[in-house]
Amino acid sequence: MKFLKSVEPIHIVLLLLLVIAGITGFVLMSEPPVDATGVAHATIPAMSVGGDGASKLATIGKAPFYFQIAVILLAGALLYMGVAPHKRDRTLLLFFAGGVGFALFVWVMLFTGYEHYILTGETTVFLGFPMPTNWMFWGIWGSFAAFDLFYVIFFRRYFFTPDEEAEFDALVEELKSERGDA
Repeated sequence: MKFLKSVEPIHIVLLLLLVIAGITGFVLMSEPPVDATGVAHATIPAMSVGGDGASKLATIGKAPFYFQIAVILLAGALLYMGVAPHKRDRTLLLFFAGGVGFALFVWVMLFTGYEHYILTGETTVFLGFPMPTNWMFWGIWGSFAAFDLFYVIFFRRYFFTPDEEAEFDALVEELKSERGDA
């Protein structure tokens, strides 16, 4: 447990960047998927279509899944680091854990829904769109919109407190009086 207390957010960022670099290297060194640039269109000779989605993932497996998990965790860590260390408290940590947890849930639902579709050809339609598309439309941006709301609602607590504003105003007045602008 003592080890966990010595881990700083920047260490987590470094680890996640190494994971992302490792996954990127794996994908770059993998064989290109069959029909990676698409397949010829049946009736329009100059056009190609996407082809089989399952074959595109065959050579890299779940690498995109784990890549996005690392990116979501990295985004959460960077946002957390945006709060001054002396202002980080349990409430902040719980909010960020919940926000990142929700973003991870949305990603898992999107990826597994798409994976299910490419393997079976079946999907549920909701609001006129396939479920993976709905997770993309509403979930991806919505999961990080919570962080935007957090910034707006808790701005005065975590980012620019009334005391800090008073200190800033006093400093501005001091600088103005030194220059004779008062």
